[in-house]
Amino acid sequence: MDSATGRRAPAVAMLRLLGGFQVSQALYVVARAGVPDQLADGPRPVAEVAAAVGVRTDLLRRLVRTLAAEQVFAFDAGQDTVGLGRLGHTLCADAADSLRDVALMWMDTHYGPFAGLWSTLHDGVPAAEREFGKPLFDWLAEEQERLDGFNAAMGNLLALRQDALDSLDLRKVHHLVDIGGADGTALAELARRHEWLWGTVFDLPHVVTAAAPVLREAGVSDRIGTWGGDFFESVPPGADAYLACFILHDWNDEQCATLLDRVREAGGTGARLFLVETVLDEGAAPEVATLFDLTMMGMLEGRERSRADWQSLLSGSGFRLDRVVQTGGPMCVLEATGV
Repeated sequence: MDSATGRRAPAVAMLRLLGGFQVSQALYVVARAGVPDQLADGPRPVAEVAAAVGVRTDLLRRLVRTLAAEQVFAFDAGQDTVGLGRLGHTLCADAADSLRDVALMWMDTHYGPFAGLWSTLHDGVPAAEREFGKPLFDWLAEEQERLDGFNAAMGNLLALRQDALDSLDLRKVHHLVDIGGADGTALAELARRHEWLWGTVFDLPHVVTAAAPVLREAGVSDRIGTWGGDFFESVPPGADAYLACFILHDWNDEQCATLLDRVREAGGTGARLFLVETVLDEGAAPEVATLFDLTMMGMLEGRERSRADWQSLLSGSGFRLDRVVQTGGPMCVLEATGV
């Protein structure tokens, strides 16, 4: 570490971190252009790929070379060909663990606000609220294209939640309400897997309309319905279990308490609650929790929470935290019961 090379290593590593904003935009560009999709069947000449997606060959070559260092592409300079690297398939639209829509949404929606993180750190106002002049979800709701992009990105993130959904113990659940269920993807999958399960996808009226075609396509619309409303005002009553999948992290403690109060009122004593969330310093990929915590700081008033934080929130609204289930992925399942 006394050598010149050793002394430079931390600076080189830091330079790569500082250049992260450029890498993010490069990933956005190749995802939007569909470059990874062009390579799904194997490497191709750079010029051929550039022609297929309608960009300049010389500039695509430079972009590919940069992202090859990030394992997104495999670039053969001698043959002037490009293929997918270890991570590249995750930007393909039809990959099981695709994050293409996250790449598009984050750069369209999150990138600009984060330039205001300095102010957020001083006054606590989410950078997105300052950028858009209103809370993020209000801004998203103003244009259907924004909302569609957000819902598509949340569908991508279902892959990160998959291990948690696989860990849900629904053997004694007859009717499950998915709070903030968006287009119904998660509940449709659960209903396909558990043929006895009935359920309700619950979200804002303009959001939950997207669920009907998803449920029909999944063949579960005879058992899974939809309900539009505001979960800060009320949630569908009478179910024996409620699911909130990566929802509470969007909101501050006071807002979470209100939401949990509404669930407790709707479900009553004995109702079960399943939360799919990160738990700080727990789970198979704790770095995901800290990344999402930074995301919340910039975009919303929410945050990721520790086990003690979750215990406090739940007990304050009349729930007993029964257990925290560690899964094979970054999300955990918190099981609670109304008391």
